Amino acid sequence: MEENKKELKQQHPNGAEGGNGGGRRRRHRHHKGGNGNGGNVGNGGNHNANPVNNEKQGNMAQKQQNGEGKNPAQAQNAQKQNQNQNHNGQNKKKNKDRNKQQNQQNQQNQAQQAQNQQVQQNNKGQKPQKPNNEKQNVAKEKEYAERNDKADKNERKKDENRKDTYVYILDGNLYVNLTNKCSNACDFCVRNERDSYYGNYLWLRHGDPTVEKVVAAANALGDLTAYKEAVFCGFGEPTYKVAEIVALCDYFHEKGLKTRLNTNGQGNLINKRDIVPDLKGKVDFVNISLNASCVEKYQPVCRSQYGEAGFNGLIEFAKLCRRNGVPCRFSIVDCIGEEEVDACKRLAQSVNVPLYVRDYITDS
Repeated sequence: MEENKKELKQQHPNGAEGGNGGGRRRRHRHHKGGNGNGGNVGNGGNHNANPVNNEKQGNMAQKQQNGEGKNPAQAQNAQKQNQNQNHNGQNKKKNKDRNKQQNQQNQQNQAQQAQNQQVQQNNKGQKPQKPNNEKQNVAKEKEYAERNDKADKNERKKDENRKDTYVYILDGNLYVNLTNKCSNACDFCVRNERDSYYGNYLWLRHGDPTVEKVVAAANALGDLTAYKEAVFCGFGEPTYKVAEIVALCDYFHEKGLKTRLNTNGQGNLINKRDIVPDLKGKVDFVNISLNASCVEKYQPVCRSQYGEAGFNGLIEFAKLCRRNGVPCRFSIVDCIGEEEVDACKRLAQSVNVPLYVRDYITDS
């Protein structure tokens, strides 16, 4: 017993028995077992154990941990083992945390998969909705544009392949379409709102016809004596073609038809000469579109390319026809109003030319 105390005093010269159990000695890392504080009895270790043996065992354990009492190689190995144990402990902890995170992720994936399966089951039997995004909209617009362009091309191709209409039948008469040129741009003209007139396509795509083409088209209709008269009237002003009118009047007269000219009365302005002598004896009757009672009301509606001279020119043309024995009349549409119709009647009487009030064509 005394030897043990001496040995302890040699190892711990600054220590003391009991009491604080080495309050001034160097502290070491403590391990569980022996006493509650690495063999320090005074700090609440095992009060029933032998104080000396407990302290000795604690010191021996501490020496073994630190490699004291062993040769350098053994001490170094002991330290490496301690380090490896610490490293292994850290790796175990990291693996444990990693496994925990992986398990949590797996649980989340399983929950998401279950939710997706539930959504698919709920949507079973429903038509999938197509995503409405910008790319699809652009693609659709492009498709529609290409389809419309193709349709337009086909329509234009049909129009190009369609033969021009030089003659057509209306109200038992044979009408002749000589040109699309006109010196007026009347608001009420039927060609403003349609490509055809009672099913007849009168826009000429291959130029104005010659006399020969008109004759061929007329003969293709069969016996011309079935018609009451040949009328020069189409989608244009016929007096642009005075020579053709004269020649065709001779042909139709030979076939027993009377002839009529529907005109805006500006033929002399168009040809820059008096054409009435050319018409005398060829055209059986001339219909002159009056449309207004004065120049101030005529020009805003008819918009002659000759300005105010257009209205004055048609009045002069009517007077020349009457003087040269060419039967003629003025015509107006009934939609201009009762007051204006009365004013036109007074104008027609002043120049001794009859006036014809016709219905406005609303469906053709």
